[in-house]
Amino acid sequence: MARTLTESARAVRDREVTPSQLVEAALERADRWQASTNAFTQIRSEDALQEARARTADVEGGKPLGPLHGVPVAVKDLFDVAGWETSGSSLSHRGQIARADAELVTRLRGAGAVIIGKTNQHELAAGGTNAVSMHGPTRNPWDHTRITGGSSGGSAAVVAARVVPMALGTDTGGSIRIPASFCGVAGLKPSYGLLPSTGMMPLAPSLDTAGPIAVSVEDLALSLSALAGTDVMPAADVAGLRIGVAGGFFARRTRPEVLSAVEHAGRVLAEAGAEVMPVDVPGLDDAPEAWSVLAMSEFAAEYGRLLRRPETLYPLTRTSMSWGASRTAVEYLHAREKAAEVRHRFLDVLVDVDVILAPATMLVAPPLGVEEVELAGERMGVHSGAAGWLTRPASLSGLPALSLPVGFSPEGLPLGAQVVARDREEAVLLTVGMAYQARTEHHLREPAPRAARTG
Repeated sequence: MARTLTESARAVRDREVTPSQLVEAALERADRWQASTNAFTQIRSEDALQEARARTADVEGGKPLGPLHGVPVAVKDLFDVAGWETSGSSLSHRGQIARADAELVTRLRGAGAVIIGKTNQHELAAGGTNAVSMHGPTRNPWDHTRITGGSSGGSAAVVAARVVPMALGTDTGGSIRIPASFCGVAGLKPSYGLLPSTGMMPLAPSLDTAGPIAVSVEDLALSLSALAGTDVMPAADVAGLRIGVAGGFFARRTRPEVLSAVEHAGRVLAEAGAEVMPVDVPGLDDAPEAWSVLAMSEFAAEYGRLLRRPETLYPLTRTSMSWGASRTAVEYLHAREKAAEVRHRFLDVLVDVDVILAPATMLVAPPLGVEEVELAGERMGVHSGAAGWLTRPASLSGLPALSLPVGFSPEGLPLGAQVVARDREEAVLLTVGMAYQARTEHHLREPAPRAARTG
């Protein structure tokens, strides 16, 4: 079994393995998985090996080591890496070479991490499937005929396949939590504004949030500490924590196997010492539509000029952008008011509980090419909301949210839950996630490489 981020960093410090060995193994796995998942847009083997050799020399020379020293990682294709193309997986930005590292890339390097490549994403981050990209769709490591979810689908796929133990993603409406759920890994959307966005292509600046995707919640804690520049210290256990299992909006359309997995997660946490109770977050039914107005209006403001070059965008992206450009100022202001209301709705519930536990997605990863799915007797578009319906409210709120694997469907596909906490209480989320994973093994299961399939 491949090492986790925490295990890899510890093994380097203890001289059980060298950075060069870790990076060589990551590149071998990248080569083995790329044909079937299409998860990378760029792999810089020589650059990574050269940097790994330098990191190895640091260890041998007794130099101070960062918390991620010598560990291979990947970053989403909308983060600048000096000398690399930053395209957002869109023809509209092909050939755009970064002059400097994004601030979070700088922090990863400062912590000692070695970047081996950039990961595939939904075009300009404007979708939740990762099926729309100038590099072609990203395929789920658990079933190559299915989507990864997006827009950080490539990052989730390379972590799920154990190519790297951590990859950087972004979350505007669920773009970390959706693919983490569909690919069976852990993902963290930090509080809005906690991490800098310098050198990161925007989607909707009032919602954009960067964060890590990793094998385990313990790895997320290590990653967040490196990215935030301060130690994030989860508590030793969940004794005394109050956990609300959300119904209502979060349960209405969600498939039974997902609800059962989330309910079981609540029971596991109760056995670990938490006080678990049912809760409802009212007033969320129109939150996903408000998110669309807010996000797509800002998306059009950022990239609307590209509508004059329609050949550089996929039709779905053009449609979203055009729709956003046609929203009125009144509609935008109403959406902003709704976002403030949603935040208050969450915080009202979070007076009585410390975190809210809910499904991350309503269903397992849909097959590539499927445009609609049936949920509770209603048809919903995969591209227009089915993937991210449950993640958008937390994005509107600006509150931190954790996605973690909570089981597998009968056909062997990952099921995910999300946990929402009060602003800047990432440590509480991580405490809950680590307590759950200490008592379960879902996150330890790995997909098996197999020949690429189309579908």
